[in-house]
Amino acid sequence: MRRRARLLVAANFVASVGWGLCWPYLTFRLYDIGAVYLQIALMDSLAYATYLLSRLWGALSDYYGRRKPFMLLGFTASALPVAFMALLNDRIWALISSYLAACFAWGIAFPALVAALTSEPDREYATAIFSLVGSVGWGIGAFLMGPAEEYMGPAGLFGMSFLILLAFPLVLAFYDEEELPRKEGPLRSYLAGALSLEFRARRGFGLLLVGVFLGWLGLQWASPLMRLKIYDALGRSKMSVGLIMGLNSIISALAVSLGGKLVRRLGGLRTLISALACYAIIMPVFALAREPGLLLALWFVPIWPFFNLGYMLSPAEFSSEEERAEAVGSCEVMKSMGVLLGLLGGYVADLIGRERSLVLSAIPLSLAIPPSLASYRARRADDAPRPSPSPSS
Repeated sequence: MRRRARLLVAANFVASVGWGLCWPYLTFRLYDIGAVYLQIALMDSLAYATYLLSRLWGALSDYYGRRKPFMLLGFTASALPVAFMALLNDRIWALISSYLAACFAWGIAFPALVAALTSEPDREYATAIFSLVGSVGWGIGAFLMGPAEEYMGPAGLFGMSFLILLAFPLVLAFYDEEELPRKEGPLRSYLAGALSLEFRARRGFGLLLVGVFLGWLGLQWASPLMRLKIYDALGRSKMSVGLIMGLNSIISALAVSLGGKLVRRLGGLRTLISALACYAIIMPVFALAREPGLLLALWFVPIWPFFNLGYMLSPAEFSSEEERAEAVGSCEVMKSMGVLLGLLGGYVADLIGRERSLVLSAIPLSLAIPPSLASYRARRADDAPRPSPSPSS
């Protein structure tokens, strides 16, 4: 792995500690100060709506052949709203709005980050290490959640998260970027192409986007409800839930470490399809479980790291290095649309109950599998050697 990729991995560790401390706590803080399921679902869903511009940001990065300026600007700006969380930590809509602003800025930088990472010669290995180190960092942040709230209170916890997240772009300042050729032609024409329904990607990419949309819809439908079910099962103790979430991240890191060779053999898309199938099975079981021990056992099943790895790697299987940030941005747009509609999980939970809503999340997760499989087959067909024409007699 080249020095540039190692620096991205180190920077991701810092960011993961910061968000591992902030993001889970934000969910539980909203729940504690009176937010209903729909408001908690809105926290994630409205924030991810800001990623709808990710394809545009990715296309800009591709057009200029630059990754570092987008990473520095976006990740620096994404840390600033966390300071407002510290100041307004007892107001539901202020917390939700601050998270929305952080995600908007993150969306500027993330396509460039993934494009830089997956430009490594062995992108599966680099992305697996990136995910492994990120899981460890997230685990450390989650472990800190309970003690940080106990000794510093909500304002101090958010303030600590802000300082850690501000260090993320400081590490990236040392990134030695290899500039790509700037695209020819006017910027307006290039961006118009980025906003069309035609993709600068290989055959099957559109089907992948359908699978991404449905997969993230199902996952976001379930995710806030799963976190709150675990929180209630542990007696709403942030010390306990922080330890559990931290341990889960360490298990994820170990799973990625042990399963790295399998991911390299399967590739990103088949890893994503396998994770979707596992989620479609486990969600109804989690919904119907009552015993805390069974809930924790299901919580610890390491599906998420492979889902995330597959999602991050899949765009690279359909794009060249020069147009990869746009492909990543396109996936982020479909992810954001899925996550935005995932707020229905909170709305339905308020209407018919949390567990019934969790069962329904298996529907979009299952529906994501057929288009993802069709995408894989289309790409394989595109890779197949064409028969040479018969010589004329």
